Amino acid sequence: MESMFELTPEKYYEEAKKMLKKKDLIGFMENIGSGKVLAENNKDLLAEITFLKVKGLYSFNQHKKALESISEALKYNTGTEVLRLKNYEGVIYGYLGRLNKAKKIFKELITEIQETEFLIEIYLNIAWVYLTLDKNNSKEHNVEEAKGYLELTKKHFDSLSNKLKWKILNNYSVYYFYKEEYEKAIEMLEDSIKVCEEKDLPDVYNNLAELYLKTSNEDDGVPEVVNEYLKKAEILATTYNNKLALGYIFYTTAMIELREDQFKAFEALYLSFENFKKAEATVQACDCLMKINELMDEYKHNSLKSLRENLKNKLKDTPYYDKF
Repeated sequence: MESMFELTPEKYYEEAKKMLKKKDLIGFMENIGSGKVLAENNKDLLAEITFLKVKGLYSFNQHKKALESISEALKYNTGTEVLRLKNYEGVIYGYLGRLNKAKKIFKELITEIQETEFLIEIYLNIAWVYLTLDKNNSKEHNVEEAKGYLELTKKHFDSLSNKLKWKILNNYSVYYFYKEEYEKAIEMLEDSIKVCEEKDLPDVYNNLAELYLKTSNEDDGVPEVVNEYLKKAEILATTYNNKLALGYIFYTTAMIELREDQFKAFEALYLSFENFKKAEATVQACDCLMKINELMDEYKHNSLKSLRENLKNKLKDTPYYDKF
């Protein structure tokens, strides 16, 4: 009879899966590490353990560590698992800002994948890269390239899982946002709610808040629907400890605060930046930092201008007045 205290690599592997489900990073790393050591001579189990390590680190937003672990996992895994490891690699490079490298990986995967749902996932990843590249390159070119890959998903839409349906609708919403077709963008997001898992709803709610803010008249203040969606998004993102979603939510909050209180906007941008950093979302963190610097420069300019005008008024009727 096997002792309940006997330590086997299989037990550590199963315990690591439980820790991943519980979102316990420390417990996950302890068990996956012990399992790997004990499975030294079991190549099949090493394949499963090293794959799970990459998947887990990715889920915990430990992108750089996940990237380092992929090369090891590729030594033991074969077939579809190799393709999925390369997919993780592409997504991680995308988050780290190496968008052209990510695009290259995804395009190479297209020629190797047979499974429909997996292929659709790669199309969506390429569209995501093009929509992200839009900020730094030719807007029109990249948006239309993204649409081309989104169109490839349409003929399979009805047979896909809800998770992929949500991703397709969400990407189309981003596409319409860049095309400034805001009503269509909102329609896509509202349709996506019907097929979206609760853990992914923060992204949908935040995007809806951003769109309703974009379409509102600044003179009329912030529409109540914007605050409602943001509140829902923040509650769920906090519940699921979704740092990336919280980064986006605080960024949208900052855009609201800019209409009313610049100092509060700085606070929201700082929270956004910190969450993007924790999520190892380099592109988004850089965008946030650039916005902070832009506002600081504007604030300094306005402060100096105000100080100059005050001093000039005090020097009225003196020889120094005209020098200002």
